Amino acid sequence: MEKSKLMFLNNLLKVSDESRKFSQGKIALREKQNRTLSADVKSVLYYRDWIQTQTNHTFDKTRILGIVAAAKGAENYLPYTIPKIIQQISEIGMKADIVIGLNHGFECPAVIDRFSLLQNTQIIHLYTQEKLANNIPAPIFDNIMCQGKPYCLTNTDVYKYRHRIFVVHQKQGQYSAGKIRVLGDIYGSLLLKSIEHGWIPPALLITFDAESQFLVARNHSVIDIESNGLKLIITKLLTSPKIDILGTKNKFAVYQKAIVDGIEVLLPDFSEELPPIQWFIDIVHGRFSSFECKWGGGTFGKTDVIVSLLVVISINYPGIRTEDTQLTILGKYAGFIGDIFLDVISTNRTPSIADMTMEHPQRKAWIEQIYRWLTSVESLKLLYGEHNISMLVNIGFPWFTLTHPITFLKLVMANKSINLPTIFNKTKLLFLSILYYYNIQKDSTKNPDILQGDKAKAFW
Repeated sequence: MEKSKLMFLNNLLKVSDESRKFSQGKIALREKQNRTLSADVKSVLYYRDWIQTQTNHTFDKTRILGIVAAAKGAENYLPYTIPKIIQQISEIGMKADIVIGLNHGFECPAVIDRFSLLQNTQIIHLYTQEKLANNIPAPIFDNIMCQGKPYCLTNTDVYKYRHRIFVVHQKQGQYSAGKIRVLGDIYGSLLLKSIEHGWIPPALLITFDAESQFLVARNHSVIDIESNGLKLIITKLLTSPKIDILGTKNKFAVYQKAIVDGIEVLLPDFSEELPPIQWFIDIVHGRFSSFECKWGGGTFGKTDVIVSLLVVISINYPGIRTEDTQLTILGKYAGFIGDIFLDVISTNRTPSIADMTMEHPQRKAWIEQIYRWLTSVESLKLLYGEHNISMLVNIGFPWFTLTHPITFLKLVMANKSINLPTIFNKTKLLFLSILYYYNIQKDSTKNPDILQGDKAKAFW
């Protein structure tokens, strides 16, 4: 009997000791995650202060800076998105400086040549040296041999043309592949070096994707395809000087072939049914806690704020594929004031329900799209801690569907006559989206992205 009691006590002490060690390990991990977040925020604020000091708090209020990274497939969108954005900027009486980063040796000469036909628009070709490491911005030159001094943007020649398009040809190399790598060269080399040498940048900056269109959504849902959403969101920023970052509302769409000005392109088809998770995200984005990311396809803000964020992200985390999610997290903890502007949508391509991936075994392409995003979010959860990011990024069950059911159901049924078939269809979509989301999220935790070091992969 005494022996049994002793064994019981030993086992109890063993379990207690293991529980204590587990708790200590969890606390140590949280503290490490907090320190990492704090260090990144400190770096962001350092760069912002440096930019403000270099420019003497002066920014060009007559121009808007736009940044887009491009890889294979971008030729299907840029022929109409770039002219459209320049036109929208012109309509508000401002001038455009658009930087297109062609990643890892990608070229689309026919598309770029057509830009020279745009009225009062200068095309400037720039070239990078080969990257020495995945987190070192490559010097940028105005000649293909990369000779002489690195190129710097200036304010002295902006009066020759109303608009400027800078085409950055990133040299193909061991460390160049991936969206964040070419963004690193643009933000960490071209923009920072230009500011260091006296360039006064535009006050406002837009990050967008090759397929992005900025359109007005009347009553937050009915899309006006002829509208100027860029004008609306810029006006909001100009009249709300306290806002640092303003995201558009995401709008997924399946893209279809079309002819624009004699060129075959891909345009969004807003009438085609979306896959269930993409449909769900469109409904809740910007309206509920944990779905408040500023999407890379349409984030507007103060240039010093966005540059400081993306410089830190691109240098510190060359394996990140959701730089927009990380920007949202760091922006929040850096104290930048941000919001989602529900009146303006930015288009975001999604595969159709029937599309399959090319690799073997094949998977539904729309599931793969969400899986890639959640895998990157998992890496951010490990980096900064779930306790630090859950308010901005959905990680678990969307509890707002239960805590705010009336508000949520009204959004689900928006612009649809309420009848039994509609209720059945929407309920089925809702059930499928939550079920798929849970299963994909569970799979994504198995292989989180590697964000730093030589093993960090290149992603789009």
